[in-house]
Amino acid sequence: MTLLQFPVTGEQVSNEETEEVIREAEPHRGLVRYRAGGGELFIHTRVNMALLRAAVWLPILLVKITPRANELTPRDALLTPKGSQRNYAFLERLCEDLAAANCPACYIAEQHGEGRRDFYFTTQDVDGFERIAHSAAEALAFPLALEQHSLAALAPLILPTEAIGDLGLEVASEARIRPTRFEFWGAEPSLAKLRAELEKRGYRFLSLEIVSRELRMAKEVPIDGEGFHVVLREIVPLARSLQCSYRGTETVEGHEQFLLTRPLPERYGGARPGLFGRLFGRG
Repeated sequence: MTLLQFPVTGEQVSNEETEEVIREAEPHRGLVRYRAGGGELFIHTRVNMALLRAAVWLPILLVKITPRANELTPRDALLTPKGSQRNYAFLERLCEDLAAANCPACYIAEQHGEGRRDFYFTTQDVDGFERIAHSAAEALAFPLALEQHSLAALAPLILPTEAIGDLGLEVASEARIRPTRFEFWGAEPSLAKLRAELEKRGYRFLSLEIVSRELRMAKEVPIDGEGFHVVLREIVPLARSLQCSYRGTETVEGHEQFLLTRPLPERYGGARPGLFGRLFGRG
């Protein structure tokens, strides 16, 4: 399999003249990861399982660009809007140059926090990728550093947790338990009941967003495939029983499968369809 069969970024492509959508955007997911010292990293990940299955056996390159001092806020050293724009100008330039050179490489994810935004790519041509990346960085006056990793090593950081099991990745023993954030939607009284039930189970309250009706809780949980599904098979039916829905941030398919208007998938504790349901597509 060659990476050239996948678009470099997975973003939507349209014909500017006709406004016709040539290619729909792939699913992307926003994840939160907690550092040992208490800080947070925000991850934006491309969820294309065919691409990720190819990347299991390929190197993952972490592209680290250093912002200028005046592109960081004085108070907390976060990227300013101008700094963020220049970061994305680099990413856009890099992806365009990779596509123009027909280099077999694809964007996988990015992380930002602590005054940086760095990018992850997989490639079948490390030398070619490095040349193109250095050229793009030089054109925008960015100091550049590249690190090479494996997807298995990076998976706890950059992938939705469920994807680790679905891809059959072996996670290092010291990383198999990780603080994980869970979000739920529902009416405020229902979310209050769900919070109480989750706290009984050792979950920690993070926040309740009244406008978006979103409850955020966290707990250290196993992130290997089977261990994480044990967690989901407990909390997803619990949420549904209280008229709330799990947002599915750490799952491959995302939130729509958990909407209260849909039957709960069997893998999360939903009822297995009977013979009639299997024959006619109904449970």
